[in-house]
Amino acid sequence: MKIEDQDEILAPSPTRLVNSLRDTGYSYQAAFADIVDNSIAAEANKILINIDQNIFGNEVIVEFYDNGHGMDESELVNAMKYGSPQRTSPKSLGKFGMGLKTASTSFCRKLTVITKKNENINLRTWDISAIEEADKWILLKPSKENYASQIDKLKNLSETSGTIVVWEDVDRLLSNSGTDFSEKALEKIVGEIRSHLSATFGKFLIGVKNFSHKNQEEKYDPDINIEVNGIQLEGWDPTGQFLNTKDNPDRTLCEETKRSVDLNVGGKSSKGNFDLNGYILPIKSSMSKEELEAVRFGNDNQGFYIYRENRLIYGGGWPHRLFSQDSHLNLVRVELNFDYKLDDYFEIDIRKTKVTFPLKLREELKKILAPWRNQAQKRYRGERKSTGGTTQPLTHGGSTQAIGGKVGPEEKVEVVSYDNDKGTIKIKNRFGEFDLKRSEIVSGTDVYVMTVPSLEGNLLWNIDIDIDGRTILQLNENHEFYKRYYNSKNLNVMLIQAMDSVFWAIGNAELKSVSDKARKNLEELRLVTSNCLEKLAHELPDVEK
Repeated sequence: MKIEDQDEILAPSPTRLVNSLRDTGYSYQAAFADIVDNSIAAEANKILINIDQNIFGNEVIVEFYDNGHGMDESELVNAMKYGSPQRTSPKSLGKFGMGLKTASTSFCRKLTVITKKNENINLRTWDISAIEEADKWILLKPSKENYASQIDKLKNLSETSGTIVVWEDVDRLLSNSGTDFSEKALEKIVGEIRSHLSATFGKFLIGVKNFSHKNQEEKYDPDINIEVNGIQLEGWDPTGQFLNTKDNPDRTLCEETKRSVDLNVGGKSSKGNFDLNGYILPIKSSMSKEELEAVRFGNDNQGFYIYRENRLIYGGGWPHRLFSQDSHLNLVRVELNFDYKLDDYFEIDIRKTKVTFPLKLREELKKILAPWRNQAQKRYRGERKSTGGTTQPLTHGGSTQAIGGKVGPEEKVEVVSYDNDKGTIKIKNRFGEFDLKRSEIVSGTDVYVMTVPSLEGNLLWNIDIDIDGRTILQLNENHEFYKRYYNSKNLNVMLIQAMDSVFWAIGNAELKSVSDKARKNLEELRLVTSNCLEKLAHELPDVEK
């Protein structure tokens, strides 16, 4: 377009614009990820991040180090430009030429980049205070002596090339935490950043070629290493395939598909392809505490994990409310992988945290996901089919894991002594010391809920205790209530856990409250309640054989 004489070139106020760009909506997790994007785009395989607070707690400095190819002076100046030139590779994670500046100044007022290439070191600084004072885009050229310690650290990381990004005058990182200049708040922020980066760059940290490993025996081959405050990050795989072993290859179910969509780029029609893979995790009660933590089990982590060029840009949830967030869907993880050719199709935003599904695709996805959803609900309800096709009774293992994961020292009673030969144990609570009968449960079994063939007086439940002071719930599997409730074909794992938790809590309360005066009353309470439930159980449906 030709500029006519009457046309005007109207430049925005640098002061107003630079402060407006501070409010583009970055979270600190997304801002840190944007800086790491640039390091990966520079082909770095080692990235170090330091987040430090001075001894007075009133100043934070953030430093990013990488061993990428670095920049010469002209490349550095271009990189510091808002809307820097487009990278030669369209696959680059640094897509818009804005991330370095907007991500950084969302949390600091002074951004310095130090870079080394061909043994030459160059520095440039954006200082918002200097821009405000002159109301001009003043790019400062600081002295190397001002950053001597950072330059020495870079030499230790790489002799030949690399880059450092320094955030100073950090005025928004801690203020967003609700507890300004608090060491504890900064520790929490650092933990959240580690968690976010381990997910966002999980494929790189595990190894892109190895990410779809099928079982625990396969080793990782990382493409990059990232350290945050001296701790090396482990890549997080939301698919849960690492739970599978050669002996048990279907703990996490998987279905991999490839999809294509119609594109229109520059008036030319073409096809775009993406991977859509569904994963169904094991039920919660079948996983150990460590496994639950490893898959980050919970409502917030169900749903889609969308990767652009192997970088996570959307993690957890259902875009456009394809489904409501529901505990029944905690087992569902959907992995969508696409390349740069579909950037416009999915409408990737500047922060690389938002994805848009076209209307037609949304309807197709609902149909594709329907069988995965149904499979997850079947697993969630705890259905188990034997080879003969009959429904098998569910166990109490999930209750033991759930209770064991929550029981703290305050729930235990103090064990004074025990006698296995006599089958007695002496406990102490706030009412004194008492001898109780006990069964032969030894230390270390970690059993909280168990079944027994019968109980004296046809009690529905009884209480035992192990030598570590843990309450053990015994359930009479021949009591009518147990047979009709626990063996019902409509029962699911969560209902078993709920009922077991009620009986266990009552039993635990009895041990904490027992005294010589109350002992007979508590025993009578169990007997009367068991007899009452024996009668009421006949109102429940018969168990189908």
